[in-house]
Amino acid sequence: MPDIKTVLDEDRTKPLEEAPGLCLSGGGYRAMVFHVGAIYRLNELGLLGKLGRISSVSGGSMTAGALAAHWPDLAWSNGRATNLDEQLLKPVLRQARESIDVSSALQRFNPLSSPARAAAKSYSRNLTKGLALKDIVAPPNGPRFVFNATSLMTGKAVRFRQDYIADYTVGVFTGVNVSLAQAIAASAAFPPVLSPASLSLAGAALDPATKGPSAAGAMLETWLLTDGGVYDNLGSETVWKRCRTIFVSNAGKPFAVDEQPPTDLLQQPLRVLDLMGAQQEDFRERVLAHAFDIGARVGAMWGLTSSGINLAGPTSLLTQDEFLAAQAVGTRLEAMSDDTLRLLLKAGYARATARLRSNFGPTQGGVPDANESGAPKPTPT
Repeated sequence: MPDIKTVLDEDRTKPLEEAPGLCLSGGGYRAMVFHVGAIYRLNELGLLGKLGRISSVSGGSMTAGALAAHWPDLAWSNGRATNLDEQLLKPVLRQARESIDVSSALQRFNPLSSPARAAAKSYSRNLTKGLALKDIVAPPNGPRFVFNATSLMTGKAVRFRQDYIADYTVGVFTGVNVSLAQAIAASAAFPPVLSPASLSLAGAALDPATKGPSAAGAMLETWLLTDGGVYDNLGSETVWKRCRTIFVSNAGKPFAVDEQPPTDLLQQPLRVLDLMGAQQEDFRERVLAHAFDIGARVGAMWGLTSSGINLAGPTSLLTQDEFLAAQAVGTRLEAMSDDTLRLLLKAGYARATARLRSNFGPTQGGVPDANESGAPKPTPT
């Protein structure tokens, strides 16, 4: 394993990686299913197997967790996975047909459990095959998977990787006993109902070369974590710093225009919090868009935000009404109907198709176009 301090500082000490990075945003089950459609299009273009890094938050971490757990079982032909239906779509559909947000939230009143722990049991059963984080695929056998949470203690990103867990203000810890499902639950600990997720550092080793200013007292014992989307709902930071080619799949819910916003003491603060989150996400998108424009990075972004509406472009796979219907799907971990699953899979596939075709062709450092085989369909699990 490389020197861990160098890994932490690689955005400054190493050249950018040539292998593409994929960012999977938060957005509950809406995001989880939307991203599957996008991954199918990446696979059609021969890009899935070339990914060097997949960074995710919240609902995106559910998709990434299923992909990480099943990556060794993917069958490849001509650079494309031929069994995504079985190894990705099937576990995600199984999860999307199980409601867990209310039942998990109620575990707050169970002294022997917690919301995050209850959610992790569902993810383990449906998505991750019970794997430990340390046992998932890692380079060179697959992409580097990074599951991002947010520390309630330091306010910084917490990265779960196969080889370590880190908060740069505290340091890098190896030997943390955590399952892949627990990493997903921390990344998707949506506040306030599923937050916080508690991470014990018992038995873990802090690499002394990475010791940060907050490495003292309780910070060396237990971390309290919340949803990764609180810090970066695109999951882009770990990819932006390391990859020349960046793909961003954003299934975050668009900020709604309201001609009569609430002004009361309860609803107005909630509106302001939503606005702050939307502006943070929009800022990251603008930075990436500028990087694409000036050639500092190449790649494509697609999603459900208002800036993603470009349906007069190079695809007719999704109608305006379907796009608006996909935007309206709630940010829940609630069982979805087959109609909603079909809509979100189609939206992810169509939006990725449009943006990859227009922004990542051969003249932009990308790949030749490929025929559309169509979005995946929800099937019995």
